[in-house]
Amino acid sequence: MTDTVVLSSSSASSPSGIKRRRVEGPTYHASYPVEPPAYRRFATKTPDAVVHRYSITPKSHTPSVRETHTQPPSRARTPSDQDASIVLVGTKGSGLSSFAVIAATALRYRLIDTESWLVEHYRMKRSEYIKTRGLSAYRKVSAKALEDILHQHGTRCVLVCGPEALEPHCQALIRTFASTHPVVMINRDLPVIREYLGLPDTSEVLQILGQGRQLCRRISNHEFYNLPESEAASPLSAELCRNLRGRGELHNPPQLLQNVKQDFLHFLSLLARTPPRTGSLLGPAPPSERDFSTSLLLRLEDSADTDFSLVDLNRGTDAVELVVPSRPSQQTPCQKDRISRTLQMIRRHSEAPVLYHVECQDPGLLSPKQMYLDLLYHGLRLIPDFITIDLDCTDRQIRDLTSSATRTQIIGHRFYSMSRSSVWSDPALHKDFDRAVTLGCHVVRFVCQAKSASEDRACALFQAAIASRSKTPLIAYTTGIQSRSSMVLNPCLTPVRQPELPSSDPSLSLLTFKQLMRAKFSSFIYQPLHFHIFGASIDYSLSPMMHNAAFEALAMDHNYSIKQSHDLRDFNTLVDDSFGGSSISLPFKSEILAQLDSTSEAAKAIQAVNTLLPLRAVPDGDKATADPLCRSHKNRAGPVVGLYGENTDWTAIYTCVSRYLSPANTIQSSSSALIVGAGGMARASVYALLQMGVRNIVLWNRTHAKAIRVAEHFTHLYNEPHSRLFNQASTDQGCRIEVVETLNSPWPEGLAQPTIVVCTIPAHQIGDAPPPEFQIPQQWFQSRTGGVIIEVDKLSYKSAWTPLLQQAHDRAHRGWICVEPLEVLIEQGRAQFEIFTGYPAPQRVMKDGIMEKYLAMHAVQDDN
Repeated sequence: MTDTVVLSSSSASSPSGIKRRRVEGPTYHASYPVEPPAYRRFATKTPDAVVHRYSITPKSHTPSVRETHTQPPSRARTPSDQDASIVLVGTKGSGLSSFAVIAATALRYRLIDTESWLVEHYRMKRSEYIKTRGLSAYRKVSAKALEDILHQHGTRCVLVCGPEALEPHCQALIRTFASTHPVVMINRDLPVIREYLGLPDTSEVLQILGQGRQLCRRISNHEFYNLPESEAASPLSAELCRNLRGRGELHNPPQLLQNVKQDFLHFLSLLARTPPRTGSLLGPAPPSERDFSTSLLLRLEDSADTDFSLVDLNRGTDAVELVVPSRPSQQTPCQKDRISRTLQMIRRHSEAPVLYHVECQDPGLLSPKQMYLDLLYHGLRLIPDFITIDLDCTDRQIRDLTSSATRTQIIGHRFYSMSRSSVWSDPALHKDFDRAVTLGCHVVRFVCQAKSASEDRACALFQAAIASRSKTPLIAYTTGIQSRSSMVLNPCLTPVRQPELPSSDPSLSLLTFKQLMRAKFSSFIYQPLHFHIFGASIDYSLSPMMHNAAFEALAMDHNYSIKQSHDLRDFNTLVDDSFGGSSISLPFKSEILAQLDSTSEAAKAIQAVNTLLPLRAVPDGDKATADPLCRSHKNRAGPVVGLYGENTDWTAIYTCVSRYLSPANTIQSSSSALIVGAGGMARASVYALLQMGVRNIVLWNRTHAKAIRVAEHFTHLYNEPHSRLFNQASTDQGCRIEVVETLNSPWPEGLAQPTIVVCTIPAHQIGDAPPPEFQIPQQWFQSRTGGVIIEVDKLSYKSAWTPLLQQAHDRAHRGWICVEPLEVLIEQGRAQFEIFTGYPAPQRVMKDGIMEKYLAMHAVQDDN
């Protein structure tokens, strides 16, 4: 027998360490197989217990790899209905039960398992039914049960279909359901599955597992790759603790399913069912809608043996383009799995959108075998942000793809070789562009192999002609070492290469991002600007080191400096034609609001700004006038006609809480948070938590009346008629923000113990008063599943170790995770950099810059 964990409405734990939430309606008692050793080791499975699970389809019904070309996976258009149920399918050992719990909790859907349905209605498990009544009888009853489940639970449910989904009669049911619902295949490394199941390490076993995977792919229309938890970078706070605090131990132990949870939540957001990834909260518009966006080219063959933890994919580029070969010699049965794994690895290590491109430079590949289209639709299953389709495809083939891609932008692509002459001046090129737009392409890309430098000038004229008559974004450039200026002038998704990963196709002769940026400054497309941090006591600030390191890494000729003053009027001396923006520090965050021409909704709600952006005069009709955060008029000098205020403190808190909140503490309607303090950072914390969906917040501050004012302010904002500031759902019951008077007060009655604690009081000396040694009172520190503690005061990095950090360290074994104060500063600065420049911040470089400055500061202090 296999080991199982019983799931019911009263179950408090699961194999993944995730608490099962009580859901509305009946919850079926499920016998979930325990998770693999990578999640939690309970017991070793015996081969006899699981072998027949993968032999449920007779050999005559098992498709070969060749047959999968004639029987493609479902290509159905996923419905836009936000309430449509989601079906999860996968082989035994892929992690279905854990992902089902993550999805059901995040979406607030009911969780229905097909095996539990059988247990509920027939009082026996699958193996018992087969043993008692035979395999044929089981196939009939499982098909009938699945049909009933799909019919009765078509909305707001997560349906888990295990091995029974691979039964011949059930496959047709799920494929039909996929025409109106998302059916997600959970994929995983076969050796990991084999080890979990306790099967022998033989080629025959792997072949059987592979056949099960192929069947899952046939009946699903989306695919998620379950990467090993270990294949991720170490948490930033843990790295900061080791390097900055002089502590060798890891004060934040690895959390069960932490990276896997973040991966899957991002995948769900791509299905348009949860908020977008936190890294783009204040980010600019999509790359296809911005001037001079770039994409990092990454070829599938180059990434085969790449250690992604050693490659910096977040280095200023706006997207990552995964290039997949479609040459027959490179078509292998495992290629699709390799594509799925690589794309998911890119997502884990980069927050940039993914562009999926299948090479098709040989028209012979568009044959009846449709190898090219087969790879194309496989990419669509992974929900990339962009996908290309070769314009040599027929009108019907292009329309089919554009109608199927409800969540992916289509780029109509065509490559012109040297054999053609005067490509850019050929009227047929305009017809190709119009055809792509008519067939539903969101972007059009033309690439020409240049024969001379004159091709660049012809390309620029063609771009201007298209821009004068169409709003559809155009990517147009030439390749070749003698013709590169078209790449510098190309307005959208210019490809660049990693210095560490040069393109394997020398004919492309791509520039690196730094080469491209230097060319923009050298040709006066961009001009050097000056940025500052302005405040009363900022001589200690680490921000200049962080921003200047980022400018240098991206080859931007900007500079960032400290401007310290006790008089706000001195700020006006900084604003000139080359002013790029400013960080605002205490005590001016609220005072400066009166001098601004416009502010973001967040800054209005928080009543404070920490980021200023100049508004420049632009030509009439320029799209930059509509959005102050648009990149069109950034990195360019000129007369300043106004100032725009933003607040990035809240985004830093939002990001850090989301990053470290464990699956066991996924935010629900009952989740509670504690905020210590009532100043500007406390208001930013309240705003961030409300945006995350936390509806129960408790405040404590030494000045009780000040905390009450903060609570009243946000309660009024939240309950304001027709307010959508915090993305309230129609069923939202409102928020509860309470204030406790003293540290000896009991935790408010009726509220769950806090799983999020944000401390905003300073950890440094104030005047003659010693630094407050705050610790969480024990009666407020009783969460059984731990939680996240954030110390957000940016002055606290002057203290080597605070009592609160020590308290979190002592409770690490109980699930408490502490976020280093410097990580909050890095995230706040990262958001500022992206607002200032319009380019994604080089996170690794900014982190290294802060650590270098911090260690130098403390070396001086130690010498003194």
